[in-house]
Amino acid sequence: MRYIFLFFILLKSLLFSLDYPNKPIEFVVGLGEGGSADRMARNMAALLQAELGVYTSVKTIKTNGSLDAANYILKEPHDGYKVFCSTFSPYLINLIISEKAGFSLNDFVIINLQWFEQDFIAVKKDSKFNSVIEVLNYIKKNPKKLKVALINRSSGHILFKLLLEKFDIPSKDVDIRLYSGGGSAREALLESRVDLLIIAAQGSEKYREDIKPLAIVSSKPSKRWDAPTLNETIKDTGITMPIIHGPIRGIAVSRKFKEDFPHRFKTLKKAIQKTLAKRSVHRYLKRKNIGYTWIGTQNSTRILKNSFEDFEKYNYLIKD
Repeated sequence: MRYIFLFFILLKSLLFSLDYPNKPIEFVVGLGEGGSADRMARNMAALLQAELGVYTSVKTIKTNGSLDAANYILKEPHDGYKVFCSTFSPYLINLIISEKAGFSLNDFVIINLQWFEQDFIAVKKDSKFNSVIEVLNYIKKNPKKLKVALINRSSGHILFKLLLEKFDIPSKDVDIRLYSGGGSAREALLESRVDLLIIAAQGSEKYREDIKPLAIVSSKPSKRWDAPTLNETIKDTGITMPIIHGPIRGIAVSRKFKEDFPHRFKTLKKAIQKTLAKRSVHRYLKRKNIGYTWIGTQNSTRILKNSFEDFEKYNYLIKD
């Protein structure tokens, strides 16, 4: 009897999936208009129209750092017509760790993480600092003199606090200035209101002529920036820093959607995969400085879980 019941559930799901999609799909962005996640969502929504065969729209719910957008996705019908786009790490991860969210990562299925950014440690082009070690030595000799711009509760925030801890430098010996967005943090450096910046490197491309990178937070050198990796620049000290992922953006749906409509889920996933497989799409998104990687659901889930564990492990460094 149980198998007959499961058969009818599967049959019902299949029948409902045959005409999917047959109405517009809404892409919900969990951060502000014009930001990186918003640009990714709007461009992907437009590109997916041809593959899905229906009109797509974008809804921005910018309040509470993805919290309201996530709740919107979880409360709306789980039928495949609401798709979640966001910077899942660090914003969604931080909400869950802080226990401000009434949901977990397991309530979502990450279809794909397509845009990964590396953080870098940078100063103005005319700065006297030429290495991370020089910066750390300066802090030790001149407590409370160095001003640093960080995005609040970001990977860069964790990284800098951990760097101070590893080198036995009290946080109070640095003038740390926390920002809510990348634009204001970068402006603070360019206008010489701070001496040092730790932020996503890719978003700093347009300021390339005015910025000097001291280190890339990666296991490999960057092809875009002429700078050593962080661990290369501090290797003579015998200290090794963990590599914490910078911002990670992608596309997700509610887990209930995948469970209730597995064939619809496959249709949506296949459309995203086929779109990101096109070289014309790669060229288009590259020109717009937007990530275009396809790694699939399994790898995306693993990477986001690892990022969650890193933020959870070092959360004590950035607690309010």
